[in-house]
Amino acid sequence: MTGQPLSTFTGGTPSVVALVVVGQVVTAALATWIAVRTYRGYQQADDAALLWLAVGVALLSVGATTVEFLLPSFGGAPVMTTLVARSSELSGLFAILYAIYGIPRRRRQP
Repeated sequence: MTGQPLSTFTGGTPSVVALVVVGQVVTAALATWIAVRTYRGYQQADDAALLWLAVGVALLSVGATTVEFLLPSFGGAPVMTTLVARSSELSGLFAILYAIYGIPRRRRQP
């Protein structure tokens, strides 16, 4: 086989690398589940804050984890991988902050 094998980590034993990859997959799956549940809550409640929270969770965890896993596999430079992953995390945090503080809430009628 020619070419570079799928690899996102250097050093360590194969079992440690496998554990890290499994950890990344579990993290992405759990964050995806949380984002989907939050989006469904948005659909039911029609509350924009839930939509921004779902977007924030997706960018913060799923986006960053996916970038950190895929870019090195396609030959992305380590600096570019870090830059894109941190940008995704930062965007996710801003979306979560907007969900908490930026969206005006409707006051409930007594």
